[in-house]
Amino acid sequence: MRKKVHPNRPSRQVAPMRGNRQSKRANQGTTMSDGRLRQLATRFGVAPSYVDEGGVCRLVNDASLRRVLSVMGVHAQDSTQLTERMREVRVGRWREMVDPVMVVRMDQLPRTVPIRLPVAVDQLRQITLTWRLRKEQGEVLTGRSVGSRIKILGTTIQDSRRYCEVALPFPRGLPLGYHSLTVEASGPGIGQCAAMALVVVPRQCYLHPAVMDSRRTWGITIQLYGLRSTKNWGVGDFRDLKEMIQWAGRELGADLLGVNPLHALPPGQVSPYSPSSRLFHHALYLDLEGIPEFREASSIQAKVRAPAFQARLAALRRSPTVQYEAVERIKRGVLEELFRLFQRRHLARNTAKARAFHRFVRSQGEALQRFALFRTLEEQMTRRRKVAGTDSHGWRSWPPAYQHPESPAVKQVAMRDQSRLQFFQYVEWQCQQQLHAVQSAAKRSGMAIGLYKDMAVGIDPGGADSWAFQDQLVASASIGTPPELFSPNGQRWNLSPFHPSRIGKDGYRLFANCYRRAMEACGLIRIDHAMGLFRLFWIPDGLVSAQGTYVKYPAEDLLGILALESHRERVMVIGEDLGTVTPSIRTRLMAGGLLSYRLLLFEQTARGRFAKPSRFPTAAAASVTTHDLPTLRGFWIGRDIELKAQLGLYTQPEWLKRDMVTRARDKQALLDALSGEKLLPAGTSRKANAVPRLTDELCRAIYAYVARTPSRLVLISLEDLLGDIETPNVPGEHAYPSWRIKAGPHGSTWEDWTKLDQVQMMAQTIESQRTQG
Repeated sequence: MRKKVHPNRPSRQVAPMRGNRQSKRANQGTTMSDGRLRQLATRFGVAPSYVDEGGVCRLVNDASLRRVLSVMGVHAQDSTQLTERMREVRVGRWREMVDPVMVVRMDQLPRTVPIRLPVAVDQLRQITLTWRLRKEQGEVLTGRSVGSRIKILGTTIQDSRRYCEVALPFPRGLPLGYHSLTVEASGPGIGQCAAMALVVVPRQCYLHPAVMDSRRTWGITIQLYGLRSTKNWGVGDFRDLKEMIQWAGRELGADLLGVNPLHALPPGQVSPYSPSSRLFHHALYLDLEGIPEFREASSIQAKVRAPAFQARLAALRRSPTVQYEAVERIKRGVLEELFRLFQRRHLARNTAKARAFHRFVRSQGEALQRFALFRTLEEQMTRRRKVAGTDSHGWRSWPPAYQHPESPAVKQVAMRDQSRLQFFQYVEWQCQQQLHAVQSAAKRSGMAIGLYKDMAVGIDPGGADSWAFQDQLVASASIGTPPELFSPNGQRWNLSPFHPSRIGKDGYRLFANCYRRAMEACGLIRIDHAMGLFRLFWIPDGLVSAQGTYVKYPAEDLLGILALESHRERVMVIGEDLGTVTPSIRTRLMAGGLLSYRLLLFEQTARGRFAKPSRFPTAAAASVTTHDLPTLRGFWIGRDIELKAQLGLYTQPEWLKRDMVTRARDKQALLDALSGEKLLPAGTSRKANAVPRLTDELCRAIYAYVARTPSRLVLISLEDLLGDIETPNVPGEHAYPSWRIKAGPHGSTWEDWTKLDQVQMMAQTIESQRTQG
């Protein structure tokens, strides 16, 4: 998660409007004057104005609208282009016989499918419509409608040509799934054929039986990279994850264990929320000693067990922060050797294991082929840049011949460097096998849900997905936020968004694939910035945040696809809805079966009182804090405020004083809330200024407060479980070691943590509250 909060202070939920605040208007710098441009922008989902967090209506100027439209491929730079685009909008839909995709809910199936034909009404009697429906399972249905029986939905004249929109009866009895409909119109003067994707979806996302009965589940969230252990190579890995999930299930009674996004990252990137690909995984998390080839190779084992090698691993483990580059070098060298062994023993001999690998590659389709090809090119271009002494990042800095996956030069690389592509395919194969082993271990440990995975909101503009799917992702604009009270210049996240007008052209295949891959080998996913299913704030390259605006997405279609994939994989979904999410969006997310994401630090009334446990929604995952807010102990001692002052973020002295006053008030409100629920530990003062630090007992009381809520899930961060002060992430502050800090006391490992009384007692406290009532 990024964006929605100030780095060092929790923001409240959307502030209630006072008086007539929405009537206030502010321009971006110049007055908008062309009504047609605003109409065109609206047609493509680009907001000509928006209401900021303070309730002020911000008018987007013409120049900004043109830039946003331009990065979408809609060029309206002058009056002539604007006139032509308006004409295309007016005529375009009528020239398409069918929409490219139609998403319908199983409980609200339409009676007809609209078909558009370039004929006049009196010609319809001579037209025959023939349709062919292929169900996802392969069954084919056919039908025919003759002119006299064709129902007319509407007519128009565009560019001196007559069009009719007619109704094709909707096929009956369609099951959930991805189907294809082909329609052919024949008759005098017409011979037209078109196809559309027809997707039937459930009304809501999947809900696990464990959260639908009286049982209220709970779990732990961790930053996998920050796990310390006696066995890993300086970064938490899938072996650590497997062993920890077994312990949490068997010993603590947890039903899930959540991790940061596991997406593949660009070289040098450490933020798990800035992925190169959301379809594939970060090889850094592989447990190399758990790869079958490691167990088969005595020479590689001897190399790893040599004193010098073990000394390097020990130094990486001892480091208080993750040394990504050093870990990457040491793991990559061994991984290359393991793959060469696999080539010699299996690929060269076409063994059963080699055939299993080839089946895996085929099952991943074009997406894995392009990902492996991108990684191969990325390696080559990185070597070239080092020789040339340049430091540019991403595929847009490559020679033009390599900037598109279908170019002749790229195809030559695919043929010439097949072995290198297989290396990256092999790495992904191992990642998926190890993650499936983690989820299996979770189920064996007694967890109802198991692994809980996080999904980033966008893609690095120079990354693999951006290169592989250029027709659906916009690399020349970034997702971000408009200027806000605590971020006066707004925020630019350097993440590419989906193109809202093109995302459905392939029947939402790429969108569905992203979520299908995210849902593999887990029982729950969390969608970061779930408002992105409805709208995202776009900032075109070369512009600042104040010159951006919101862009709408086909939310109903996207929610339907998400629900379908959720049911197929039997995976629940949390929609992260913190920050400035409108009540209507939050209501729609919950209606779609997505669990809300509620943090105690945000759940305050207008008077500053913390919401009572009974006021938390049932359809929610509740916690105290999250990875880019202060930890519970850090919150109490004002570590985030101290850090903000050290980083020079208080440009006005009164801001520091304001935050300190607010924090003192919040701490008192928290003690008052605990007292009201009779959870305040014996001997603890009711005055916050008399409680300089949180005791273990007080921490348990605060989590008991959250565990008492009716919310279906309750989450505790590993940092709070261990009593850590430092937060994993301070958004936007490069001086802070975000995404590098290891959890727990220095020198300890997670194996040590399992023996801590404070961990056992916290788990017992949460478990007892969750099983009451």
